[in-house]
Amino acid sequence: MSTSPGAGRSANADQVMDLAELERELLRKLSQRVSGSVTSYRRRTPNADPREKARDFLENLDWHLPDDLAELGSAARAFPDLVSDSAAGLLDESIDFVAAYLSICGHVLALAGTRWLQQGRPRRKAEVLAGLLQRAMTATNETFALLERGFPDGAEARMRTVVELGVIATFIERSSTEIARRFEASHHVEMWRRKEDGHIRGLSDEASQTIDRQYQRVIRQHGVSMSKPYGWASPAFDDRPVTYADISRAYGDDDASSRFSNASHHVHASHSGSVKSAVADSSGVFLHGPRPVGFHMPAYECMDSLNQSATAFLRAVRSSRRHVEIVYWTELLHYTMKEAQLQITYAQAMVDPEWARRSMAKLPELDIGNILRGN
Repeated sequence: MSTSPGAGRSANADQVMDLAELERELLRKLSQRVSGSVTSYRRRTPNADPREKARDFLENLDWHLPDDLAELGSAARAFPDLVSDSAAGLLDESIDFVAAYLSICGHVLALAGTRWLQQGRPRRKAEVLAGLLQRAMTATNETFALLERGFPDGAEARMRTVVELGVIATFIERSSTEIARRFEASHHVEMWRRKEDGHIRGLSDEASQTIDRQYQRVIRQHGVSMSKPYGWASPAFDDRPVTYADISRAYGDDDASSRFSNASHHVHASHSGSVKSAVADSSGVFLHGPRPVGFHMPAYECMDSLNQSATAFLRAVRSSRRHVEIVYWTELLHYTMKEAQLQITYAQAMVDPEWARRSMAKLPELDIGNILRGN
């Protein structure tokens, strides 16, 4: 027998209500149990350390409590599943294009390694950019995994990494091969800096000496400017100190700079995400975490920045081996990215048409009016 969508939604609503009531009942039971135990202990030992009260409570659990706790955990975990199902449903169409994009990237990396760069020594720049692209692909996977589960704030934090990788990849592709070599060597400098700051614990003497030797070798080869943050980029800035903002502005991409700045603000300072995802229901039970809104911008901008890394890599490959096939792959990736972004925008318009209209009005290559009229 078929079930109408309305009936399905009603069944889901009933399930949510049942789970909510079960959670409240279990929390009331647990609260009464704790309160009674503390009151009893206070009467018996009025001057005892509060930690002793807690220890006594835990050591004298009756056999029903573990079952109650397990049941409470099952009920509580059901709420994120229901919320994230709705987020995953909204992202469903776009996820297909995201997955297709990542598959194409993997294929392109394989082609570069087995065919495009096999004739003669591979360009160092292309090798470095291949590593950046691989990292961007992994961070994109993590971003969309968080989005599907209903955690847009966490996704934005990972999206910020994709943005940074795209900016650095574009900068390296447009710079000299020496900059690529310096970036590759900067790993040893960062390891040394972390060791010196005490952020790597449990190092053996041998491992510490190895880090020191690698650092000294990099400094001898590339100069003392490598010891500074982003020192690998300093030759492109007349050897002066460099910041991430300098690198971002170097090729005039204001959108990428704003994207990173906004994400950093949300990660470090903004409380708006907490306000949206941390509320108490009418009975005073504190609800937190997943929500089916707020996924649009992290998803949209993650794809844009991933495509920056992929485009930078393909440009470097093409400059090394001028092959028209590479142009075709570049165009295909761009098309796939735009299709993913179109589906993401359509999903956001379903949740909040007015917000989507205001936020997306200035973004190119998307007709928001037609998307909204289709709802």
